[in-house]
Amino acid sequence: MKKIFLGIVFCFSILFANDELLLDSANAYKVVLQTNSVPSAQLIEKSSAILVFPKFVKAGFILGATVGRGVMMVKQSDGWMPIGVKIGGASLGLQAGYESSYLVIYVLKKSIIQDIKDTKFTVGADASISFMDSGANRGKMSDFTFSNDMYAYSNNSGFFAGAKLGGSVITLDDRSKFDINSYGFNALIEAFMN
Repeated sequence: MKKIFLGIVFCFSILFANDELLLDSANAYKVVLQTNSVPSAQLIEKSSAILVFPKFVKAGFILGATVGRGVMMVKQSDGWMPIGVKIGGASLGLQAGYESSYLVIYVLKKSIIQDIKDTKFTVGADASISFMDSGANRGKMSDFTFSNDMYAYSNNSGFFAGAKLGGSVITLDDRSKFDINSYGFNALIEAFMN
């Protein structure tokens, strides 16, 4: 009886943790849109998927690492399907600091979704990406042509000088199972619509 109870508690704790990831992703998405000049309605319309990482960390001193856990919302004919994703990478070179960011990536090229599912997608190597960082490119948004495969936006805190997002690998996160009837899922969908 005790083992059954512990098993049930464990299952519910995983579900609540994943719902919290969706809620954190909804908040991160809203903050990134507020701090960047994002043509979100057009990007959502053209996107095959949207990746949201509520915590994307870069840290290093000569040797560096990037890590994050988030959700990939895949557009389907009847709505959105959430899939857990991870991002990570390592770098070597002139770099120093620590930076924590919210990261939102709009994926326009449908084949990238399958590459992520097949664990063979490296940011910057496998697709053309345009990276907008906390409003640094606000003046360029009027001539937005949607010519790249991906568009990434972030909201940073901390300081990191050196290596960028390129070289990071995005893979599926097998521990993330999401309930499309959950409050977190609905909060993320609502964030997309605002």
